[in-house]
Amino acid sequence: MNKQTPEFYEKINPLLSLSSRTLRLYSALDIFRVKSNSIEKPDWFRTPNRDEILGKVGFSKADIDSGITELIDANLLQVQNKNHDQWYCLK
Repeated sequence: MNKQTPEFYEKINPLLSLSSRTLRLYSALDIFRVKSNSIEKPDWFRTPNRDEILGKVGFSKADIDSGITELIDANLLQVQNKNHDQWYCLK
């Protein structure tokens, strides 16, 4: 039987390469996505009071910023700035 490397599975499912804190952030952002979808762009959503709401469930601003960077690096999140708001798209 041929054993595959972790990198092989990470290419199939990039969630496998994320830290546990970033996986929690991904799930939290998915909740924002369900509640705040854009009418014009259904895949995009805003996160009003993001830091405050996520802070209530144990995320510091540094956790959020590093998690978002990790998600972007894994090609699981896109971010756009529009009208002084950040818009997110989870993949």
